[in-house]
Amino acid sequence: MEPGDIIALFGREPTLSAWELFRLAGVPEFTLLSKELAVVPPVMSPEKLQAHAGGLVKVGVVEGTVADLAALEHELVQRWPDLVPTGSTARIHFGGSAYEAGAPATRTLRKELGIVLQRLKKHLVAHGRSARVVVAKEPTLPSSALVQGKVLQQGFEVLLLVTPTGLVWGRTVATQDISSYGDRDFGRPARDSVSGMLPPKVAQVMVNLTQPKPSDRLLDPFCGSGTILQEALLLGISKVHGSDISPKAVDDTTENLAWLAKHYRVEPEMEDVVQRDAKDLPRVLGPEAVDVIVTEPYLGPPQRGIPRGRIILPLVSALSRQYEGWLRALGQVVRVGGRVAMVFPFFRVEQHGYFLQLQHAIGDAGFTVIAPPAWLTAQPWFRSTPRGSILYSRPDQVVGREIILLKKEK
Repeated sequence: MEPGDIIALFGREPTLSAWELFRLAGVPEFTLLSKELAVVPPVMSPEKLQAHAGGLVKVGVVEGTVADLAALEHELVQRWPDLVPTGSTARIHFGGSAYEAGAPATRTLRKELGIVLQRLKKHLVAHGRSARVVVAKEPTLPSSALVQGKVLQQGFEVLLLVTPTGLVWGRTVATQDISSYGDRDFGRPARDSVSGMLPPKVAQVMVNLTQPKPSDRLLDPFCGSGTILQEALLLGISKVHGSDISPKAVDDTTENLAWLAKHYRVEPEMEDVVQRDAKDLPRVLGPEAVDVIVTEPYLGPPQRGIPRGRIILPLVSALSRQYEGWLRALGQVVRVGGRVAMVFPFFRVEQHGYFLQLQHAIGDAGFTVIAPPAWLTAQPWFRSTPRGSILYSRPDQVVGREIILLKKEK
């Protein structure tokens, strides 16, 4: 780790966060320090990385290494003017978070870090600057505390990484825009709890997995409420096409994209949302009509109560047949070399996992799987499958999401 390297703090789903970061960073490997964070070379600005990534809650930069907390205190006393936003004369709001980075960030260490910050506050006051230490109930400062405490606008957050070889310190540069995600999820005019349940953050991650270029044409053939199209537009993909077999979904998507254009000043170069069965897309769009497909198809009926394996097995078989047809259709409309990020449902019943049987269908449709790298899947917390997909679900969910990344080869 070198000064200027980027510190990426993961969200609640580290598997999604780490794989997205790998695709965004575009480097063969980065320093994965724990299931909470990684350090990557400065391939882009921290602000740009945070704005693009759906799976990162905070992004910072490495400032250097220190032997102990006393040395950190010395650094902060000397360098605090450089950590405060340029030109700011307001009360300084600052805080600190200690993270496990291969070695434990103990309660004692976090308490001692708090004492260091309180002494820094006294130093600031003694030198004529009003100051406040921002704290939270959580072991580390969440994004919400930074936003509510105006930490990045009026001060700084110290990031302390506890590594096996010593302490690395840095500062937070950008944090996740929580209010914007909430607005794009719950503030839209049309929200369907059945067809529009994909969280905007996950939709953003899925778009990023495909590594789209701004000029690419992106298709979501199961557009639901338009969440994926919305996130693609916000990421700078100006040519989006959506379709759905449901007239209500088409109406909802159209209304939501109009709302997005008004509230977020998005100006798509091409935007098309139509009612259509996904299996008809090859006939309507023609061969190799799109560059990227990002989609969450039908995941099956809601599972209430405690389902049994004998009920799930016929459902898995029926859904597998449906997905085979959809994969064939998508394989015809995406160009050779194009990418597809797609959700398959999986079911957790009686301590067993039930997955769609699509091993042959993927290859028959002309796709190969783009799997996360082996060094990433080797992590004990990384939730992947033998076929190269990743898993996303809550502990109490029967129906989970298997997210797979495909490349059209022929």
